[in-house]
Amino acid sequence: MHLIEHTIKGQLVRIHVVEDERDLPAFKAFILANRDLLAHDSETTGLDWWNAGPGGFLARLWQFGTADESFVIPVEKGPAFQDATRWALRTVRRLIAHNGTFDMHVAEQCLGLPMEELAPKSWDTKLLAHLVDGRAAKEGGPGLKLEELTKYYICETIAGEVKGSMTAIAAELGVKKAEVWPAIPLDHRGYLLYAGMDPILAYRLFKILMPKVPARSRNKGLISWEHRLAHITAQIERTGYLLDAEYAEAKSEELAGEQAKWENVARLEGVDNVNSNQQIITALEKRGIRLTKKTKKGNLAVDDEVLTGIGIPLTDAIIRAKKAKKWKATWFDRALQGQDQEGRVHATVNSCQARSARMTITGVISAQTLPSGDSYVRHCFLAEPGHVTVSSDYGNMELRVIAVYSGDPTMIDAFQRGLDLHQMTADAAGVDRKAGKGTNLTVCFGGGWKAIVEQYGVSEIEAKKAVKAFWNTYPGVKRLADRLQREARRTGYIYTGTGRRIPVDRNRIFAALNYFIQSTSRDILARALIELHRAGYTKYIRLPIHDELVFSFPRERAAELTDKTARIMEMTIKGLLIPVDSEIGEQSWGSVLDLEASKH
Repeated sequence: MHLIEHTIKGQLVRIHVVEDERDLPAFKAFILANRDLLAHDSETTGLDWWNAGPGGFLARLWQFGTADESFVIPVEKGPAFQDATRWALRTVRRLIAHNGTFDMHVAEQCLGLPMEELAPKSWDTKLLAHLVDGRAAKEGGPGLKLEELTKYYICETIAGEVKGSMTAIAAELGVKKAEVWPAIPLDHRGYLLYAGMDPILAYRLFKILMPKVPARSRNKGLISWEHRLAHITAQIERTGYLLDAEYAEAKSEELAGEQAKWENVARLEGVDNVNSNQQIITALEKRGIRLTKKTKKGNLAVDDEVLTGIGIPLTDAIIRAKKAKKWKATWFDRALQGQDQEGRVHATVNSCQARSARMTITGVISAQTLPSGDSYVRHCFLAEPGHVTVSSDYGNMELRVIAVYSGDPTMIDAFQRGLDLHQMTADAAGVDRKAGKGTNLTVCFGGGWKAIVEQYGVSEIEAKKAVKAFWNTYPGVKRLADRLQREARRTGYIYTGTGRRIPVDRNRIFAALNYFIQSTSRDILARALIELHRAGYTKYIRLPIHDELVFSFPRERAAELTDKTARIMEMTIKGLLIPVDSEIGEQSWGSVLDLEASKH
């Protein structure tokens, strides 16, 4: 047994590194002595847990700890250590982990422990941290990463010296940080310190964060709610999405051709490398074009906005070449490289992420950044053989949330009678429907007349008229916004209808309404996922995206299952229905968008 001693703010902590099977009895005694509550963590060869197997993803270490002591188990060394880890995970009555969804995937893939066995007894400090303060570190908040939370709540020195040490270790080994995890020797002291400290920090975070969760959030059941939701989205991750590799390969080749074509045009126009800002600047200056926009570092900017504004063959070629290269790498090559042995790709669903708790989809399928309304990329993703893709999304959810919680009679009446709210706003302002729609949606996202001008191409005069008309037409919304802003000024945060506390920055008090709407809308979708899971439909869900769920249903039962799931998703709040609209496509996800486009 190897012992590593370290201090956290002068307090001694001990990390016991199991070296051979003779050390396992001491480890098991530690587990039994602390079986009521222990933190755990895993160190792996990477993040691609779905590629576990010979020559693929591996669990290297598994760590268990209390506030001042931990054990590091070298599961990579063989069955005896894997058996001991599996036994420990099953023996502990309550487990703590940071971003525990990942560790549950690892336990399932590498140890054969179903996540259904671990999830009911797991606490996740990432979820607790969000319930306390969901602001990102760049927003002045604690953040959600273990290193960020350690710095904010425990010890800045430990965060830098231990949690930040892998960058230095990668440099020492002469590899990139992303490549250090499989390369680092199992007995590297810095690696063992990093690993052994993780459960100690997670345990301490749990003890710090749990009492800080607001009483209103506790009383509304948000702690268990968020953990149930994380488990459901983990199952969606595990299922994955079937990839049409033939289509992806064809589009990758097509885009490579597009890239080469437009790079050649740019070359003929005087730019050999479309990624060289200096070459672009020089070529433009030779044409007498004066650039004024600058980057944060003070250099001349030649981004898409600048190049689009110039609008000459050279800038058009540069934009097209860069777009082809980006789409090829981001959407098609990434999917092809990230597929598992069964031809599936697995998104990472961050179930509680933004300040408002809105979910994000990252990893191989960055679903929320897919080209809006475009089926080109979505045709990559297929329902199961014999299945069709179904998209179910909420109709005007944000505006209905405003109506419900503001109690505005005009807005509520419009929804109950099926009137066109966008046209109503337009008529009140004397502008066209486009301006009315832009105003309604922009207000939901906390924007003003400038945002309407930029996003909807409405004139400044019309945008100002429309915003003024909105507040005059729906005075209940103005009262709700004012109440939330008063609450934010007085306390520094607001509470949503589900009991979620959201910090509001002093210089962005106007965002209080937007946070309220976005968070409440997110919780409507979260509730739908929980209810669908309870009814046994999780196996059909492929992705949750904003206010939409994408399903894979058997073709012969598609209409029936679409109707049943839509009814479960629908929700009535204070007498107003939040309805669900569904489209049944063919096998590819893109077919749903093609169907919608054909109707317009």
